[in-house]
Amino acid sequence: MLKGKKYIICDMDGTLIQSLGVWDSVDTALIEALGGGPELVRAVGPRREELLRELREEANPYQAYCRELGKLCGSALAPEDILALRDRIAKHKLTCEVKYREGAAEAVHYLKEKGFVLGIATTTRKKNMEIYRKTNENLLREAPIDSWCSFLFTREDVSAIKPSPEVHEKVMARLGASPEECFILEDSLSGVLAAKAAHIEAAALYDSYSEKDWPEIVRLAPYHFPGWPEFLAAVRAELDR
Repeated sequence: MLKGKKYIICDMDGTLIQSLGVWDSVDTALIEALGGGPELVRAVGPRREELLRELREEANPYQAYCRELGKLCGSALAPEDILALRDRIAKHKLTCEVKYREGAAEAVHYLKEKGFVLGIATTTRKKNMEIYRKTNENLLREAPIDSWCSFLFTREDVSAIKPSPEVHEKVMARLGASPEECFILEDSLSGVLAAKAAHIEAAALYDSYSEKDWPEIVRLAPYHFPGWPEFLAAVRAELDR
């Protein structure tokens, strides 16, 4: 699986960190602030994933997502104001509530010790990554991102979000790497599709937020695991022989 690989590219939300539930909480609070009813809250997570896929070609997909939420809620606020409100709601939650997924911190420590160059390619915005890097005590305690992450690409670094392969193409250009030298860790269908489009092998780590897509993820991803502990066990069996 990892023999012959030099670079490991990790997705952030849902893959490294337990954050998708936090974003449900953020968007629930946002919908309520915009005057939306409980019927909009019930489908908050799947709607976000669906809208972001549909709006991925927009100049600012997250502002476009807020625009669509505003329409659904009957809000008169401008999309940029809704996005600013969402950011304010999110800041506290991202600082205090987000944690690594079980086994993720141990895995990145192990992979770095084995000589792999690890980095992050994410649709998360830079301002949120700054929170994760510098102020989130949960992440700083287990494995500070800057202690193991050698390259970081965020939403601002690309014109199109996953499933576009643009972010991975930029990673390879920065590193001077070939697809054969890289390996991707993902949790979502859009992430696996981006890896496939970039011609990079990927391992998918199950996340409940991608459950409806899991059969297709399994079909497309060369490797798939229930979580980080199982992935790390497979890697140890391969590399520690």
